[in-house]
Amino acid sequence: MLIPIVQGGLSSTPALLVLDITSNAAEQNILTLATAAGYNAATDDTAIIVNIASGVTVSGSSTHALRTGALNADSNLTVNISGSVDGYTGADGGLVAQAGSVGGDAVYWETLTGGSGTYIVNVLSGGNLRSGGGGGGGGGQRGARLTELDGDTGQCYGITEYGNFGSTGASGTFGQAGSTGGTGTFGGGHVECTVQSTGAGGAGGAAGFALRKNSNTVAVNNSGTIAGTVG
Repeated sequence: MLIPIVQGGLSSTPALLVLDITSNAAEQNILTLATAAGYNAATDDTAIIVNIASGVTVSGSSTHALRTGALNADSNLTVNISGSVDGYTGADGGLVAQAGSVGGDAVYWETLTGGSGTYIVNVLSGGNLRSGGGGGGGGGQRGARLTELDGDTGQCYGITEYGNFGSTGASGTFGQAGSTGGTGTFGGGHVECTVQSTGAGGAGGAAGFALRKNSNTVAVNNSGTIAGTVG
């Protein structure tokens, strides 16, 4: 649930817009929330405070969990996190040896240039700001060998015996890269009769950003937990 609170007396442009997120929500856009509460980014430099309540999770599933949107660059913005803002886990890589996908960002600050706005993120006691972990790398190529070797001619023949593809690497936890996929194996056959070599697994995906600033100056005060890169 979003509870907008507008403060500022009788001014036609209120001095402060407070947006309280009090129930679990997915992929929230601050501009969208502010606009619904009467904010106009084209003309309005109202300061905005976003409060994420304790016990509430704002999460991502395919994009950023929380993004600013293209706010007026003169609007101050403060995000207070008492609950959790969590990026999504990247997808695992497929066969053969595909890399895992990058995890999702928790907070994404749009590039806001040319204004005087001040930007702050406060991770309060008990709060969490956590990027999504990277996906695990896909398993490596399986090996194959023919079963028989003619000792006189050195020619291989027989049936082809295949091994196993490597295992998929583990997905990263919050703020962590995924693991590399396992190397494939041989299943049998003659050691001198390889027809397909084994291959290494794919790389794990990188974690997303806990806070992606996009060259904005954003002050971060942490009394809770931050997992992932702030930058």
